[in-house]
Amino acid sequence: MNKTTALNTQRLHCLDWLRVIAIGVLLLYHTGMVYVPDWGYHYKNPLGNDFLKSLMLLTSPWRMGLLWLVSGIALAHMCSRANILTLLVKRTNQILLPLLIGIFFIVPLQLFAQMKQAGDMPLNFIGFVYAFFIQPQQYFVNYSAGIWPRFDVNHLWFLRSLWRFSMILILASPIIKLTNTIKLMDWLSSKLVCLLLLFLIPILMIEWLLEGELVRECYGFVLLLLGFVLGTQLSFWQTLTRHISLLSILCLVAIFALQIGFIVIWKTGLHQTNEWLSLLINFIYILNKILPLFAILALSYRYLNKPNKTITQLNPFVFPLYILHQSVIIMVAYMASNSHLVLLKSPEYQLWLNLVLTPLLCMILLLLISKFNGLRMCFGMRFKNNVDPYRSWRLSLMVLMICAPMIYRLV
Repeated sequence: MNKTTALNTQRLHCLDWLRVIAIGVLLLYHTGMVYVPDWGYHYKNPLGNDFLKSLMLLTSPWRMGLLWLVSGIALAHMCSRANILTLLVKRTNQILLPLLIGIFFIVPLQLFAQMKQAGDMPLNFIGFVYAFFIQPQQYFVNYSAGIWPRFDVNHLWFLRSLWRFSMILILASPIIKLTNTIKLMDWLSSKLVCLLLLFLIPILMIEWLLEGELVRECYGFVLLLLGFVLGTQLSFWQTLTRHISLLSILCLVAIFALQIGFIVIWKTGLHQTNEWLSLLINFIYILNKILPLFAILALSYRYLNKPNKTITQLNPFVFPLYILHQSVIIMVAYMASNSHLVLLKSPEYQLWLNLVLTPLLCMILLLLISKFNGLRMCFGMRFKNNVDPYRSWRLSLMVLMICAPMIYRLV
């Protein structure tokens, strides 16, 4: 039995931990985005200092990379257990039905708060809902971009891109599974320098050759692909854990360098006047996209790759929490900033309120969703008793037909 096959027969329990960690980091990060100065977001009530920026820079470079890597590793394991046609249909339903529910019923909450703050929505929430779904008139002229006019993905862009890239990798999986490809990946995985270059070279090219959303999209595809081709290689995990001390030290050095660079270069504006300093701080930022990921994967495989009852119970809620969390954050921020309570006039108090209320409200919503199989399927969960809803071809085809208009738009 080769190393890849041996790993495929074992469940990577650390992936369950990493999913929970990734969504926790993302929830905190998106909460901070409301209150951090200067950084664009759908709804803003910024604090008066840059301390929050420094705090958020601890996770900003690698937070999405972790999601992409974990998704790629998980997809590789799926490809080892199902045929291509079955997996294409199943992944389409698993991703696009929740995306459809999200853009129709979850994301519009963010749009309401954003339009109210911009002064583009004179109606109350009930009026907004009527205008959004029934009679849009001229309210959404400046908000016409999206999958359909005014129906946008916002934070759910990850699901849109994940579906597109997953389809590519599933179709390409027979080539990736070729013996020579596996041997090459196994050889590269056994050397730390090769692993670093596998990540560093494409990310450098993306950052320096592309602009705008292409940077985000291509970065996501590269990380998903690397997770897909490396995650099932036992040598990959062994190399990371063999160098766990070195990777942890490099990670801390990169994080410290970014904090210093933020204070000395970015805050002072030197990156705008000195080309070499601009290149330096950008390179440090790129290193922070890679080195923390290596350290996190190594530490999780060494210490967390074992069953944990709590993590097992939390894991099914990661996907629906991703769909819900940003709209909850923004609506809490909107209501707090429009409150007449004197205490909530301060953004600092609003931030603390949001950090408490958002997890609480999300937990209530998740418990409600978990009670009904229909809602569970709509938010990407399995049925009760861990039953796969898509083991029925009739249900699979019905959901596929519902998602067909979106598939047409995304393709």
